[in-house]
Amino acid sequence: MSSRVLGFFRISNPMIRKELRQRLRERRAWLLPSLYLLVLSGTVAFCYYMVVQEGTQRGTELQGADIGQAIFYTVVFTQLAVLLLMAPVFSAGAITIEKEQRTLSGLLTSLLTAPQIWWGKFVSALLYLFLLLFSALPLLALSFAFGGVEPLALLKATGAMVLVLASISAVGLWCSATFRRSVHSTAAGYAIVLVLTIVTAVAFGILLAHWTHSLGGNHQDAPPVYVQAPLFLNPMYPFLSLLDDTDLRKFAYPASSYLLFTAMGLLAAAFAIRRLRRSGEQV
Repeated sequence: MSSRVLGFFRISNPMIRKELRQRLRERRAWLLPSLYLLVLSGTVAFCYYMVVQEGTQRGTELQGADIGQAIFYTVVFTQLAVLLLMAPVFSAGAITIEKEQRTLSGLLTSLLTAPQIWWGKFVSALLYLFLLLFSALPLLALSFAFGGVEPLALLKATGAMVLVLASISAVGLWCSATFRRSVHSTAAGYAIVLVLTIVTAVAFGILLAHWTHSLGGNHQDAPPVYVQAPLFLNPMYPFLSLLDDTDLRKFAYPASSYLLFTAMGLLAAAFAIRRLRRSGEQV
């Protein structure tokens, strides 16, 4: 039992080496990071221009802390939005590509167990997302030059993004283990991301409207937990606690969101491994 556990978590898993070599030999291995950094750089330049332009129009003295905070928040939310669009691409087709190429049966009959196959696919997909994530750290650190942002905020933002991406990648692998075609699993992965981002926000808006109407529109306190609950599974929610806006801080309960994303990732991993084991029994 202990050897299986060690084999599951061992980074020298041959699936990881195979997937990483295959991904890094593709053209998008250098094309995607270049486009990713170009998008973030353009966003930072646009944010700087808008902040300076707004300060000029108001006729007030612009503080460096205002620029630093604007750049930090812009990069964090833009980075999360872009990586959420990329996560299903790398995870939702990881297992279906083996089915389409008819190589999954060979993997299942090899010395690798189903958890090891899942772990190799998961780590390889996540490591490429981490490459994109950490390549943008210099842009995030640019906010330190202007001030207004503490290093602890950078650590919180990076840790929350790692957790969200890991959970979404696990869900994508579950879709990949469930469907037979990459197009179907990728579409299902994107559908889940849309539900988590848009449907949860709409549900929160409906509950907030009902709660506000029940109070007659006069309220200054934070909405109760049952009103905010749909947002706990929204990928943007853990980052609200980083904002200095007083109104947004009322909606920040990151611990609940962290626990739900962790549970969702673990459940998706368990279901994906179970699906792989059933596929192995049919070989």
